[in-house]
Amino acid sequence: MMMRFVFALLLLHLAARAGEPAFVLRAGAARSDITPEPEVLNWVTGKPYGAVHDSLNVHALVLDDGRTRAAILRWDLVDVSESARDEVRKVVGAALDMPGENILINASHNHSAPWTPIYREGYRGEERDTWWAIRYMPSQNGFPPFQRWMAKLLTASVDAAQRAAASARPVTISIGRVAVNEYLYNRRPRAPTWGVVDVKTALTTPGGSPDWNAEVLQGGANFGPMDRTLAIVAIRNAEKKSVASLFHVACHSVSIYPSNPAISADWPGPAAQAIRAALGGESLFLQGCCGDINPWRRGEAAVATMADGLANKARLAVRYAVTLATAPLQIGRTTINLPLTPEGKKRLKADTVAAEIQAIVCGPLAIVGLPGETMTELGMAIREKSPFPQTLVLGYSNGNGVHYVGMPGEKARGGYEAGVAGAGTDECGALIVEAANRLLADVFAKSGYRAKR
Repeated sequence: MMMRFVFALLLLHLAARAGEPAFVLRAGAARSDITPEPEVLNWVTGKPYGAVHDSLNVHALVLDDGRTRAAILRWDLVDVSESARDEVRKVVGAALDMPGENILINASHNHSAPWTPIYREGYRGEERDTWWAIRYMPSQNGFPPFQRWMAKLLTASVDAAQRAAASARPVTISIGRVAVNEYLYNRRPRAPTWGVVDVKTALTTPGGSPDWNAEVLQGGANFGPMDRTLAIVAIRNAEKKSVASLFHVACHSVSIYPSNPAISADWPGPAAQAIRAALGGESLFLQGCCGDINPWRRGEAAVATMADGLANKARLAVRYAVTLATAPLQIGRTTINLPLTPEGKKRLKADTVAAEIQAIVCGPLAIVGLPGETMTELGMAIREKSPFPQTLVLGYSNGNGVHYVGMPGEKARGGYEAGVAGAGTDECGALIVEAANRLLADVFAKSGYRAKR
């Protein structure tokens, strides 16, 4: 730690003498395998997965400005439990000699993989394993294949982070955006409140039918909100070669699930491979606020089409990307208590759940991590008021919060997401947005930035 500090002072001194920016941003990226043994039980069926369709990975990005280190870890898993968050922050923070609180952990919300383990109790009232994970089976914490995977998840996360840190080089950051709405749809259309004579006869095509079309609304409904953006953050070294590409989009990882029970990274896995082949360097998928957003089709053919399509879109986005001004890293965190519904209180035997919101900021780029299964409007609302013009909002980060959460009014619309799947009250979405906006405003003020109007 002392050597890094001395090196940082030397850089500041040399930069000041040369009239250059008083810091150098360095970055490195790496990945490690976190695939469990096929004997681990599938939370969807309660039976062993039985096979590995394709492997799961942890991807790590480490940023270092000479004074502050930050890391983003992302897993090909359903979620990030509060317990796993703290355990990973402890071991990775120690391995990288950095505060664990500077680590953001994001999950792809991949349904063809396990829920993250619970290493310690006491985070969510009396709830230990999330109710989805134990609907059809008991907790696996005492099951040897699962115990081995619990250890593997930690060691692989440390390995990826260490190799990412060791490979860090001076970099520039660029960002580009492109529309990918042809691969997404909001699964919660806004049904009419009155005026349709017989809505049942109008809803003739079920979602599983080969005639179903995500582009066609039925029953006189209106489309729900959707962020159609694929954002590419291109991180390049001094030779303009790719160190890493962060690709951010909001879409459920449910193309392989539920028809194939094998372990799979779902569409984000092949998409990351295709983007890595297209752009070079590592490729890290960052899941957005996709609580109500699904892929337009499912199955292996759809995964291949989506992976190739996203890679082509990524090339286009990078072609028109702009280089961002960089500045010393800023890390912000806040925790709020989210009120629970009567059903949630009964299940957790608690009145509230602690929810962490985190921001990693570099110049105009802010990456915001939200807990739980946030619906798309939350991300859009945070981005709209953010003082940082390049704001990426992630769901499924650093904890489960109250699981499904939308803006006020979603409970009244009903549906699975607004019922038992969401343990928070109708105000929780607004509380998260307000807390995230306050956090971003505080980080902006402390950074000394001045927004241009």
